[in-house]
Amino acid sequence: MSIGERYPFQHHPCWSIRDRWERIHLPVARKCNVKCIYCDHRLGSNCHSGIRPGISRSLMSPEEATKRCINELSRRGNLRIVAVSGPGEPLANKETFRTLETIRGFQPNIKICLSTNGTLLSSCVSKLVELNVETVSVTMSSVKESSIEKIYEWIVIKGKRITGSDMASHILESQLSGISDASEAGILIKVNTILIPEINGNEILDLSRQIRKHGAKLQNIVPLIPWDSATRYRSPTQEELDKTRNETSSFIPQFLHCKQCRSDVVGVPGQDEIL
Repeated sequence: MSIGERYPFQHHPCWSIRDRWERIHLPVARKCNVKCIYCDHRLGSNCHSGIRPGISRSLMSPEEATKRCINELSRRGNLRIVAVSGPGEPLANKETFRTLETIRGFQPNIKICLSTNGTLLSSCVSKLVELNVETVSVTMSSVKESSIEKIYEWIVIKGKRITGSDMASHILESQLSGISDASEAGILIKVNTILIPEINGNEILDLSRQIRKHGAKLQNIVPLIPWDSATRYRSPTQEELDKTRNETSSFIPQFLHCKQCRSDVVGVPGQDEIL
């Protein structure tokens, strides 16, 4: 497999290992429509230290984020990607689209990326195409409903909080349909998978088969960072992580260099500056 086949998007640090491309994560998405066991909504937008997804030192307004982004673009020649990854769910916040629309107006050639839990992706595909979003990362960690019930605490659908089996079936269906719909629209999909040995340790192969079948181009398996309700579970060992990545690489290319970045950073992953 050539590097082009393995990493089909060469100007994104989460899709390529060739060059030291920089990206900026703009923390404009406050609300989240789901509760993952490893995420603390209370701390998501007030975290001054630590490295993990879904946290930021503060929230920015679309105007503040646009100004900061334009400033960073003017002084960073390798900054190629503008992204929104949180601290909440980007697709559940109108501020995400306001920010990206404004930046697209200033920088029509800049590449835009989003991270999402995938449950709202199908309904947003046309808007993402309009913004010329080329890459989307979907966090999806199981295709087994009983495991999904353990990974998520609730989802809000039309203003109502849903739990249990109804929650799990909705999440699974919406994530797979979102991946399919976005892929069919020409958006490259990377799936971020949280490896939680005691929940999904024996299920990742099935997940990898399904996401590839639905159009995903790359998978990024990362270890659980025990936090909030997930402190009862352990992180995988490096041996478990390596074994899972090796096995799943038969079904879908694996990205091996993820730094599990915050939602308020700029620079090369792993050498970030907090905004």
